[in-house]
Parts: sequence; structure tokens; C-alpha cells
Amino acid sequence: MLMGANSRTYKFALGQALLEFGKGGREEIPLAELAAAYSLGLVQHLARERQAPQTVELGEKDFLTVAEQERAATLDAGRPTERLLEAAVRSMPMMVMQKFHNLRGDTAVPHTFYELAGTGRQRELPRVS
Repeated sequence: MLMGANSRTYKFALGQALLEFGKGGREEIPLAELAAAYSLGLVQHLARERQAPQTVELGEKDFLTVAEQERAATLDAGRPTERLLEAAVRSMPMMVMQKFHNLRGDTAVPHTFYELAGTGRQRELPRVS
């Protein structure tokens, strides 16, 4: 599951965040809370590990660009900056959350770990398993 078809994958950060919330037994998680754990885990990883070379240029509002720019401030504060959190909330439903259950090729895991419900800032995961 951690091996995406792209050269850069951040499924590990989403998996880590889901496990954190799963340990607490929570069944509903607002997207903003999940995005905070996800983005913090991601920048912590970026601080320790080198990433694969980019094959395309990323825009200023791209989540990975924002994560790199906000990494130091996020690590200093021990929580994501508002800019990083907003970028994560905006990008997660369209990227990592859609791809998390996909495996190489056109297959997906037989069990999904979450659903995403609602719209905009009101999105939440009503089922986490």
C-alpha cells in the first residue's frame, strides 16, 4: 500500500495519522484534525529523509511546495502552520485520500479504512477502521 505508482508517495503519513486516531477509538474525525496529524508527520519525515527527485515542477500552492516552505516553522512549533494545514485540507481529498487504497496496477485493497463525507471545511471521516 505504501508503494504508489508515482516517484513520490505520502501514503505513509496518512497511514500514521489514521493509526494515531484509530488507537484512540475515535470513529469520526474532522478532516482538519486528520490533516494536522498528516502534515506534521510528513514534515517530520521530510526533515529526516531525502525525497525522490521531482520529475515535474510544482506550483507555489502545491502541497509539497508548501510543506517544504513551512517545514522549519512547523517543526519549531510542534504543529502545522496555518498555511500548511490549509494546503493539507485542500489537497488530501483530491490526492492521497483517493489513492490510499490503491495498489500498483489497477487494484485496490479489499478493505477500505475510511470514508470521506461532507464538503469543504466541514468534511470528516465518519468511519475509520
